[in-house]
Amino acid sequence: MFKRIAALSFLIFVVSQSAHPQDGKPFGGHVFDAQSKQGIPNLEVRLRPPKGSTVPSMLGTTDHNGLFRFAQVKPDRYLLEVSQGPYVLYRAETDTTQVNSVEIPIERR
Repeated sequence: MFKRIAALSFLIFVVSQSAHPQDGKPFGGHVFDAQSKQGIPNLEVRLRPPKGSTVPSMLGTTDHNGLFRFAQVKPDRYLLEVSQGPYVLYRAETDTTQVNSVEIPIERR
């Protein structure tokens, strides 16, 4: 009897965890030169959660094709920033409940 209760409890736990993922979902994008359409490598990408959130900021870097990816982003609104050194190249709000990727054209000066 105890084994059946333990097995049933374990099964309920597994089903509840799969029905309500706690870790979020992938979010990524492509940062590219607006004129040439070439990806821009080695840019810093930061996702800042809303004020008062317990979720930490996330920091990443674009790869050689200008792509970036955050593996586990909790659905919410974030401030998305792309920078090169001290220069902010892009800043906009993004809602990860609505989108899971963004295309970011950068105007070179």
